[in-house]
Amino acid sequence: MSKTDTVVENVREESTREAAGHASAKADMPQPPPPEAPAAAGGMDHLHIWNRLKRTDPKATKPFTRSGGFRGTQIDPTWRFQMMTETFGPVGKGWGYEQVDWTIAERMVFICARVWYLDPANGEKCWTGPQWGGTEMVRRRNGIEMPDDECFKMSMTDAVGKCLLQLGLAADVYMGQFDDSKYREESEAFYAAKGNPDLQPAAIEAFEAEVKRRLGGCLDLDDLEEVWRAGVGTRLRDIGTVDRAAQHRITGLFAQKKAEILRREEEDGREAA
Repeated sequence: MSKTDTVVENVREESTREAAGHASAKADMPQPPPPEAPAAAGGMDHLHIWNRLKRTDPKATKPFTRSGGFRGTQIDPTWRFQMMTETFGPVGKGWGYEQVDWTIAERMVFICARVWYLDPANGEKCWTGPQWGGTEMVRRRNGIEMPDDECFKMSMTDAVGKCLLQLGLAADVYMGQFDDSKYREESEAFYAAKGNPDLQPAAIEAFEAEVKRRLGGCLDLDDLEEVWRAGVGTRLRDIGTVDRAAQHRITGLFAQKKAEILRREEEDGREAA
């Protein structure tokens, strides 16, 4: 491949895993999360919050089996609260929940709750629809029934979890994507990268500024390729696991610079002729 094609195409080839024909190192590379849906008409992205919350950390899950053979994935309630706090701010300030109703029937306690949050775009206070959660009031241990002093708390947790699903939190579990081992591996890679200090928003912003500065000094394709090979390609692959938009922006900087160099070389060629 020529130098004119190498710089921009490399990141595209290295950020996806094809079925065959790639070297083993590329085959082992974690797949970046799929791009978010395009913004709706009028520039509004109605899936912004959903896409922000939908991917579940595998470390916050564990399988369970209920009587009758039903199997599923249990999600850590504390992780749910962490994700909401990360997205909207501390509970009670950026988001929260309230009990709407409660009742006791058939030795079970049922609580109806709803969740509120402040829209990141305009600060407007918004509400989910109400949801019911229920828990048995007694538990059996060693053949003996005992009152469950956490039944009210667990009912509230159940109701709030159902409300948060309306915002997209852990939607991949409920949509069955967690049944795919490849998807779980991608999620493990995503959260591992998310915990990397070099992949935090401020670090990515600083890296993008540094790339702009270095591209500003490129005079020809050799300079451009030298910048790319100085670790940019590897860093962009990592960035793509947590921020595809930033990856695309930085890749676009190389494409733009390459076009400028080719245009200038073409103009110089015409003047020389």
